[in-house]
Amino acid sequence: MWAKGDSLEIKSAKASSGVDYTMFYQGPLKASFELERPKQSDNSVMLCIPCAFTSYVGSIDGIYMSDGRLHHKHFVSNACGGAGVICNGSIEMISTNKGKIFTPEFLKDLSEKRASLFQQFLVVENGVPAHFKDKTLFQRRAIAKLKDGQTVMFESKTPLTLTQFGLDLKELGAKNAIYTDMGAYDEGWYRDTENSVKPIGNDRSLTGKQTNWFTFRLKQAMSPGEKTLKSAR
Repeated sequence: MWAKGDSLEIKSAKASSGVDYTMFYQGPLKASFELERPKQSDNSVMLCIPCAFTSYVGSIDGIYMSDGRLHHKHFVSNACGGAGVICNGSIEMISTNKGKIFTPEFLKDLSEKRASLFQQFLVVENGVPAHFKDKTLFQRRAIAKLKDGQTVMFESKTPLTLTQFGLDLKELGAKNAIYTDMGAYDEGWYRDTENSVKPIGNDRSLTGKQTNWFTFRLKQAMSPGEKTLKSAR
């Protein structure tokens, strides 16, 4: 079953594990990483979720970049072995090789392209699901690149382990997939066919402490960071 909400395509799928998933397709929309909370009144935002982890002191975990501006250069997270790199409205999921990829040359190149970047766990890499020692059960989310090249945000409807999550994503077509923040920080939302905002996430208890967001936006819209860069020229 699927529904299409003004360029946001939403489908449902069930993995052989028995877990049901909702799949939000990027389609013609633009992916972005944002440091200002997107407003639900902004009709250009079709999907909004937290992505990088937020630390206990209220800062973004790991190195990150927004529209070419680098932050936390000396706070690379070796624990998060992956990164989401967003350039020209498209996201790619890469391995950081325990942070070794973040050379001055690599970061300069991304900055010159006005790219964005955040650190997270890779749940699937080149078609191989990751194995995690953590056996806790949580509702899960990930941004994935499918084998056919489409970009999809997966959200489980019920709790499961990270390892099972990776196995399910591979089964459902993911070639690469990067995790996004969940638990108490999990509240996100999307815009439906009636232009109504629908919340997602089962916990939603620390929404006010979120620090960063991943969005699918209508292409003609600019993110707040892009607006700042344009006005500075």
